[in-house]
Amino acid sequence: MNAARQVRAAVVMGMMLVPLLLSAQSAPPPKPKLPSSLKIPTTFDSLFAERDVRAESALGYLGCMQRTVNALRGGALGAVPREWSIACMLQGAEWRGVFGELTEHAPGFAVRLQYALRGNGVVVKDPVDTARAAGLARALFRGLSAPLPGAGKYEFIPLALPQKTYIEVWFVPVPSNPSRVVVGGDSVIQMSVDGSRELGHTRSAPSIRELALPTDGAAYVLESSEDRIPLLSELVASRLALDFVPQVAVRTRQYESLLTRAQLSSHQWKHTHR
Repeated sequence: MNAARQVRAAVVMGMMLVPLLLSAQSAPPPKPKLPSSLKIPTTFDSLFAERDVRAESALGYLGCMQRTVNALRGGALGAVPREWSIACMLQGAEWRGVFGELTEHAPGFAVRLQYALRGNGVVVKDPVDTARAAGLARALFRGLSAPLPGAGKYEFIPLALPQKTYIEVWFVPVPSNPSRVVVGGDSVIQMSVDGSRELGHTRSAPSIRELALPTDGAAYVLESSEDRIPLLSELVASRLALDFVPQVAVRTRQYESLLTRAQLSSHQWKHTHR
């Protein structure tokens, strides 16, 4: 299944996961506390690279969720109690769907089942970072409690992306069909690394708009709404376009950034100041 269809399928998958996530109990979130010191990239190249890594992770996360839920629906995971929570996470270089129960004792998450995406997917009992799984599951509770962008007109899903010292819960749009995508509406909640405290969140979101993806051709140009750094959703859309064309360009008001299908995994964008 190509990336565009993976993301579209994640809409249905995300709706199914809501009761699984809400079935566990969690304490009311404390008042927001902004981080005291955060190292934020300042150059265009570093800012773009940070955003692009998140776009790749977002597609990996959605693909993991979709395959895990498909395996669950197909009976490959056996009977999964509704009180179990699910977290999709990278363990080393491998995506896994991790099921378990939140606990009051360290590390805060009892792992009950793991589905690794190696090959056609397999249930494993390999070691896994349970503290990270606990943080991701708790962070998703916060995401599910927040209003989704789009006011019901467009499909959005929350996803949790761990960073070194915190977790980001992004709200990303999901395309309704392979040839059209939605960009904009991007918003993020920053959580502590254990998922128990909100550190900050975006106060506003960019306008939502629909774009047509190419079905063939040599290249695709995505006109960004931003001055310098493209939106996460715009970079996700550009990566989806590479399923159909060998080269994409993302144009902000100040820069044009080119990426070929051959350079997709290495993030070798070529930037030109406009």
